[in-house]
Amino acid sequence: MSFRVCVLIFLCSGLCQSEETDLGYGLNIGNAIDVFANYGDLSQVTQVVSADYDDDIPMHIEPFREKNIRLFLNVSSRQISGDTMIDINILLCETFDDLLATYFENFRIEGTDKPWKAFLGDWIPDEIMRAFGIEYDPKPDNCCYVLVKLKKVHRSVQLDSLKNASVRNYVKRAVDKLNISDTSEVRKFMKSYGTHYIDSYVTGNFIYQVFKYKRTGYNILRAYIRHRDTRHASSDNLRFYFSSYFLKQVGEIRIASGNKTVETWAKLNLRDSQYLYSRPSLLRLHYNPILAFKLNDLLDNGALLGLGLKTLRPLFEDPDKAETFAEIVDNDLKLWEVNA
Repeated sequence: MSFRVCVLIFLCSGLCQSEETDLGYGLNIGNAIDVFANYGDLSQVTQVVSADYDDDIPMHIEPFREKNIRLFLNVSSRQISGDTMIDINILLCETFDDLLATYFENFRIEGTDKPWKAFLGDWIPDEIMRAFGIEYDPKPDNCCYVLVKLKKVHRSVQLDSLKNASVRNYVKRAVDKLNISDTSEVRKFMKSYGTHYIDSYVTGNFIYQVFKYKRTGYNILRAYIRHRDTRHASSDNLRFYFSSYFLKQVGEIRIASGNKTVETWAKLNLRDSQYLYSRPSLLRLHYNPILAFKLNDLLDNGALLGLGLKTLRPLFEDPDKAETFAEIVDNDLKLWEVNA
């Protein structure tokens, strides 16, 4: 009798350890997360915007720290190494919502049109604007915005098709027992096994700055950029259109990883003097390749630059069950999105 008890304990212990090893907190392609666990403040567990640290700056910043679970076996992926040099982008944004959508343009959560709300939806406007380096404005849409960012990609990972992947046995048992017509039971299932799986991600870092424009100045800048792009003009007067004559505010330079050492370097070395004003501007990198090379060496792999999450349809062999599960997730996402 005692021998049988020992065997049972040993088997149970082995199973529990097996399930524990399926849990992770890093970027594990194909693993599942519950987007509702930290919805509205996913930036707490992902490094996506500049952070203000009250105490010591962390020695090592992880791009992703959200709990995730391995549901599939035989998962394969494709990995591409990033660029060795930074790439500058000048992005035009009509409204403040456009600015947020543009910043999170490489983040996709199936079931929602505003993935930025999953990351910043619970933040008050003052906190969001501070993360973007600009002053609080109770009527942000009275202005237009230009987001200038320099991005350095470390690596991009894309999940292959899940057609050849299999569902882990204990997960399959839970799926088979699930009453898909009972929404409360489905939501309990989500808390245990997740709502989405990680389909892709991009890590690296980027430094960014927001320029707040008067609408007339913004329209003039937009017309200039369109003309420059279509005519492939050799002369570049871009700096003129970022002068105080057109601007309402020049935001502070921020870095996605929150690395204050790099932010301080940028503030000291990227000062641009125009007329009576002198202020940090990322546009200096557009004209000064030496500074661009120096910044390139400083950028680490501390930020999440993109993330693709897909609904857990592949868990279900029954297409109707899969579609019902996806509908419940989508409907909940829309409700959370409206209330965030």
